[in-house]
Amino acid sequence: MRTALISLIETVPGGSALRGALPLANGQLAMLQVDLARQAGAGEILCLVGSVGERVRQIEAYAASCGVEFHLVRSVADISVRLASDDELLIIADGLYVAPEEIEPMARQSGTFVASFAPGDGARSLIERFERIDINHVWAGLACVRARDLVEARDLPEDWSVQSALLRLAVQRGYRRQVLPFALAEAGRIAIVRDGAEADALALQELAGSSGTMGARLVRMAPVQALARRAWAARWINSALRVSALALPLGAIGLAVADWSMTALALLIGGRAAGHAADRLFGRFAARTLPAAERAARDLAFAIAFIAVTVLTVAASDRLAGLFVSLILPAMALILGRISGPLPRLWVQLARSPSLVAVAAMLAVPFGVMLPALMLWNLILLTLMWWQTRPSPLASDPAKRHI
Repeated sequence: MRTALISLIETVPGGSALRGALPLANGQLAMLQVDLARQAGAGEILCLVGSVGERVRQIEAYAASCGVEFHLVRSVADISVRLASDDELLIIADGLYVAPEEIEPMARQSGTFVASFAPGDGARSLIERFERIDINHVWAGLACVRARDLVEARDLPEDWSVQSALLRLAVQRGYRRQVLPFALAEAGRIAIVRDGAEADALALQELAGSSGTMGARLVRMAPVQALARRAWAARWINSALRVSALALPLGAIGLAVADWSMTALALLIGGRAAGHAADRLFGRFAARTLPAAERAARDLAFAIAFIAVTVLTVAASDRLAGLFVSLILPAMALILGRISGPLPRLWVQLARSPSLVAVAAMLAVPFGVMLPALMLWNLILLTLMWWQTRPSPLASDPAKRHI
């Protein structure tokens, strides 16, 4: 069995705040380590502490919500009594940050190992954040040791760092070295966080990285970053966005009945925007991701509202055609998203975006051409599907048949 060891011992320079408990987006840094431990197959987490406060209890509650056992320990002796001799102990460095895209590759490591960087002539200020293993390597913040090897470290003095001692033990035992590209550290994909400003910068970097090229430029603007910080600090905003993602499309139906088509479509767009904002801002931690049922409810609410708005907006004689177009459009968009081909991913995402369909419909309403606009959109989807599925040219001519 694999058990993970995280640490809430180190404090920020010149302060008393625990580095592992630093705020990161709408959670805490150590919650990322809980997610990493889960993905690495750890069924139990041991947490090194010097004292127990509210922050530690919040991380403990988060681990429980992930379905992982969580125990507080203070020494190697406390750790070893909880492990069988054939168990593995996954050591996660105090203050370690791993970007979402890097968690899975790091979690796939099996057996005993020591993850390290070989920085060469990298920036000294960056190298000093990571613990040095030897003259050419620094620790990347992750290692796995055999439980039976912990016997050698039981008699450590109280002022020794338990994690450092276990790392030295792993190095001395000659565990496999997993050397990672130092570019991951230089880009902030793997980092040892020292203070709140660094944690905040990493959270905003992560938000920009998950928003695509255009979205990343938007997130890097100072006003947007200030809004993101306020959203993470206010607990009610997540609930408000999730409720809006469901309520606004349903409210659009009532406005369509009252013949307020443009306002109804604006509500549909607002509902999609609220859902996207909730996903981007508050979907970082595994135990706090949106339930699949709620996501399906969002999509269903939008689909029902869009069909109702389309049918109620077009002229009475065209409502059957409006119903057909509003039903066939999402079906074709779904098919386009499932087939592979040479089209750039961004083009496919834009073409099948419900939000952009609603924008196009809203622009067409004042001119009385909503139905033709949606029919044109269907033709565009059909053209894109034809392009995605066209036969690829062969590298060489097919073999001639023998007679």
